[in-house]
Amino acid sequence: MSDHFVNDILPNKLGITNQQELMGYEEKIVAEKIINLLKESEAFEPDLDYFKHIHKVLFEDLYDFAGQFRTVDIVKTDSNFPFCFALFLPSESERIFGDLKAKNYLKNLKKPDFIQGIADFSTELNALHPFREGNGRTSRMYLMIIAYLAGYLLDYSLVSANEIIAADRAAFEGDDSKLITIYNKITLE
Repeated sequence: MSDHFVNDILPNKLGITNQQELMGYEEKIVAEKIINLLKESEAFEPDLDYFKHIHKVLFEDLYDFAGQFRTVDIVKTDSNFPFCFALFLPSESERIFGDLKAKNYLKNLKKPDFIQGIADFSTELNALHPFREGNGRTSRMYLMIIAYLAGYLLDYSLVSANEIIAADRAAFEGDDSKLITIYNKITLE
């Protein structure tokens, strides 16, 4: 196994040491599992345990840590974009997912209220960033399920990854207008 502190490649079950190759396998494996997760989503309460379940299903073929919160602190490498300290992940995740449950997982909301709710929760999830790898894909999958259970569809293909990243960063800094614009664009009834 490679040392991810030396070459930035996380240890993985396939022994891959090339970042591009690892990303290719991740994309292929994750894409195959998304459909199954959508099919099973109505059988589960979309709580914190289900969020962890999504990560486990998506990444269990690649990483031993699939479905488990990280135990190290991380920062976005291309900015000073800090994420929740590992020490606070249990309490912060309970708070965030507890708030979502108290809001009935955004069900029975008119579209503008749903969009505000999903943008707020998306911002919280992004700041939490609970896993070593796969946070974006897990969060988008979870948000798609929340939307589906609330009677909406989220079509992320309508926006670019760069648009989402820029909106996430702005929301993290207190300006959710770009994120609201994105969710207005991708939320279908």
